[in-house]
Amino acid sequence: MKDIFSNFKTNILCKRTRNKMLSSYLSNQYFGFDNNAHASSCIKCQVSGKRYKAFKEELDNEFKKEVEVPTDFASKVMSSLDKKVKTTTSKSTKIILLTLLGILSIIFLIFGRKRSSSKLEKEQ
Repeated sequence: MKDIFSNFKTNILCKRTRNKMLSSYLSNQYFGFDNNAHASSCIKCQVSGKRYKAFKEELDNEFKKEVEVPTDFASKVMSSLDKKVKTTTSKSTKIILLTLLGILSIIFLIFGRKRSSSKLEKEQ
C-alpha cells in the first residue's frame, strides 16, 4: 500500500514538474533543474526536460526560417475568394430566402388584419 501511495505521489510530482518545465521553455525562460529538488533527482523528468528543450530549439529554428512566397500568391487567394462568394449565393439559397420572405409577409398581413379588425369592432 505504501508503494502505491509513493508511486502516485511521484507521478503527481513528475506531472507538475514537467508542466513547469514545458511552460518555462515555451515562455523563453530557463528551467532551473538545480532549484527543483524533484527534477534534479528524477531521471524521467530530466529526460523530459532535455526533450522539451530540444523541441523548443527546433521550433525556434523553424520560425527563423524564411519562407518564399510565390509571385502569384495574392491573385490565387483573391480568385479562390471570388469563387467561394459566388457559390454561397446559389440559386437554391435565393429561392429559400425568397420563400421565407413571402411566408413572413403573409403572416404579417394576417396578423395585421386581425388587429385592425379587432380595433374596428371595439370602436363600433
